[in-house]
Amino acid sequence: MIRLRCPICKERLVPEGHGMACLSNHNFDRAREGYLNLLPVQKKNSLDPGDDADMVLARRSFLEAGYYAPFRETLKGVIMPLHAGVLLDSGCGEGWYTEMMGDVSSELVALDISKHAVKRAARRIDDAIWLVASSNDIPLYDHSIDVMTAIFSPVQVTEAARVLEEYGSLVIAAPGEKHLWELREALYPEVRAHEPDKWLDSLASAFTLQFETSVRFNFTLPDNAAVRNLLQMTPHYWRAARDRRTVVESLPSLTLQADFRILVFRKIRAETPD
Repeated sequence: MIRLRCPICKERLVPEGHGMACLSNHNFDRAREGYLNLLPVQKKNSLDPGDDADMVLARRSFLEAGYYAPFRETLKGVIMPLHAGVLLDSGCGEGWYTEMMGDVSSELVALDISKHAVKRAARRIDDAIWLVASSNDIPLYDHSIDVMTAIFSPVQVTEAARVLEEYGSLVIAAPGEKHLWELREALYPEVRAHEPDKWLDSLASAFTLQFETSVRFNFTLPDNAAVRNLLQMTPHYWRAARDRRTVVESLPSLTLQADFRILVFRKIRAETPD
């Protein structure tokens, strides 16, 4: 059973009225869409953190068109053998990947820092627990989940290790070296390959790598609307110079290569003092 804890005082949250509350009387209302907002104002890094409504809508339109379906199917096949009783999808976005995870877990909880993303994601699966919350301060009890996924989402190593049970699994998906190379060529005067290994050292204190695979395929965006959706859902929309971005936004179509990397880590058992 998934147990939530208060993001303010860390006490257990229990149902109260239309939301949840702790013994210290910190109350959190459940939104009409069914999610809980467990990101207190004092822990926000901005007035409206995470992806904005336009970025979420662009991502939903792009993903629903199925361009990344081969990657999602491979990801499902990687998660299935892990036998997830309780699965946490950290950085769930608008829930396109999370929806698949409901087929390979007994209980599902998903969080994202963006209220706009979770609002749309919560409409996908009724019996999942959807949270507006930070992966830097996960509102779950220690050792309460079997598998944690982070699909193109940052991982706070200490928090991931805290919420995972002994020998729990952490599944990370990241861009491969050549991911969306053609888009980046159009946006930047010089393109460098992604460095997928640069963050691995940070995981070594709590996790060991068990399995790794890559997924590569080409796909074509057939019209300008699809091109604009892809651009707007990526960080490149804000990083690229406006003149180059304008050129890409006018393209009638675009053929690209997808390059994904999936890694499965096992939590290292913490040593106990003699």
